[in-house]
Amino acid sequence: MSDGRHSTSSLQSSAGVTSAEELSEKYQKLFSEFSRMKAQHSVLKKAVIKEQKTISSLQDECKTKEQELRTSLQQLDLLTFHNQRLTKRIESLQDSSAARLSPGWLVGSAKKELEKSKVTLEATSIELNRKIEENEKLHKELYEVNSLYTQHVNTLQSKISELERKTEELQIELTRSHLASEEALSIIRQEKRDLDNELDQTRSELRKIKSLMEKNEQKLKEGDDVLQSEVIVLRDTLDITLGLSYESQIDQFNALREKIDNESNELIESFNQLQSNARDYLKSLKEKADSSYELGLKVKNASLVWQQNLQKLVVKMASAQNRITELTAEKENLIKANESDSNKIKVLEDQISQLKEELDKQKVTYNGLATEMNQHQDGNNIENAVSNNEVASSSVVNGLNEISSNGVNHHDTLANKDNSEVKENDTNITSQQLQEENDDDDDDNESFVYPNDSEKRESTELSDQPIKDTSRPTALTVMTTPITSSTTDDIDINASRNGNSNILELERDIGRVTKSESDARKREALIKNHYESKINQLTEQLQLSDSKSVRLFKATQIIQGKLAEADEGKLRAEQEKIRLQNELELLKDKMRDEQNNFKRQIDEMTGWIGKQQETITAKERQINELMTSYE
Repeated sequence: MSDGRHSTSSLQSSAGVTSAEELSEKYQKLFSEFSRMKAQHSVLKKAVIKEQKTISSLQDECKTKEQELRTSLQQLDLLTFHNQRLTKRIESLQDSSAARLSPGWLVGSAKKELEKSKVTLEATSIELNRKIEENEKLHKELYEVNSLYTQHVNTLQSKISELERKTEELQIELTRSHLASEEALSIIRQEKRDLDNELDQTRSELRKIKSLMEKNEQKLKEGDDVLQSEVIVLRDTLDITLGLSYESQIDQFNALREKIDNESNELIESFNQLQSNARDYLKSLKEKADSSYELGLKVKNASLVWQQNLQKLVVKMASAQNRITELTAEKENLIKANESDSNKIKVLEDQISQLKEELDKQKVTYNGLATEMNQHQDGNNIENAVSNNEVASSSVVNGLNEISSNGVNHHDTLANKDNSEVKENDTNITSQQLQEENDDDDDDNESFVYPNDSEKRESTELSDQPIKDTSRPTALTVMTTPITSSTTDDIDINASRNGNSNILELERDIGRVTKSESDARKREALIKNHYESKINQLTEQLQLSDSKSVRLFKATQIIQGKLAEADEGKLRAEQEKIRLQNELELLKDKMRDEQNNFKRQIDEMTGWIGKQQETITAKERQINELMTSYE
């Protein structure tokens, strides 16, 4: 079984390592993608800033171009004014020259030239008017283009501000998610510390149980030694031959008294009292030679009572020997159970050490992942740790349940033995009572007759004790009673106090019985009660360990729920991140399209402005040529 558990634990550890490696690769990929997106975001931000700068520079250029157009229009207005002034002057000169000159062919040629000049002036004036109208139209178009340009720039700036606001919101959400993940990490670390503390507590309790089992083994060994010595003494007492003389019997009893301990001296004293009573009675018979037939009957009855008492002692010795064999068998079973429990405890300690090593390894891997990732990176790793903890706690629960089942079976066997002993005691008591009633009818109030009241009281006490023991709650009823987590500490304290008080009472009763009475059955019953109380203490301790394992299992379930919630939050955050990335890509595409359109419009405007400048320069040349021709 231990090999299978080691193999399953090794497979689980290998699976945990492979899953940790896959998680580390996945988190590295996510971290690389996140860094790439962050770099792209910074590049796009720089590009937007550059475009803003270019837009501001283009606005400045447009303003300068507008100023140049205004100056050119003013120059055109001045030129038209000078042209009109020159035409008026030419007309006045023509009139004055016509008035001065006489009619002739010179006048006719001058008129022809004047007419030609008038025609040219009219044509130039028409062209100037047309150019002025065209300039006005161009001015209006430039104004409209500038207004559209400003509107477009304003819309782009509003979009840029919205994008910046969204980036700030995303940054805030990232910081919040990072803080939430750190809080979850702190909570999970605290829960892990609590689990470690509970594991330490269970380990200390297992050590206490082991020490108690060792103490019980030592007490069993001591009890075996005492019982063996008592059996040897009783066998020696029964080996005394009754046909010997009084002095030889006394010598044998004195030799046995040196071997017997203080607990069994009262039995020998009772035998000595019987012998002294019989001897006194025989002396009284010798003194009274005229005794009647009744005295002979009394002597006969006394001898019968003596034989019956000896038979009872033989029966008691046989029952004591059987009980000793049963106790030795029980001791062997308890030793085997203790060995199996110690093996299970060793297996549980090995599993706990393996779990600690796995937790340390996962802690190292988790710390590495935490340094690499700043968000959404600690769910599955802790899930594996908690699942391993859950497997370990389930194995601990199974081991403790097996130990408790062994204790329950042992307790049931002891209860069955107690019931059989109660029946035997009842039969012995009934036969003893009948015999004592017959003795009361036959005997008088002589000095050699046994006191029957004390025997009856002892028999009733012996008959009451196993009944009270059987009325105690068994291990099954104790195991079925639910124990809440709030009262386990009180139960620990009460169980320890009750166990110690029961042990002290049992030891006191055993000492009292050995000092005041000579009944081996009562002593056996007290020893049995002592061992039953020890077994009840062990079952209570096993029950407490079961309740603590249940609490560990509930704590692992709560941690699993929290981890599931953390995974759901992580998935939601990842979905939100993907959605925001898509929105960013769409906004980037829109920005690119708008930038391309804007560049195209700027190129068209620059081309149109260049053409207008060329036309203006051509017109200026024509005007200059006309001015030079007129001059």
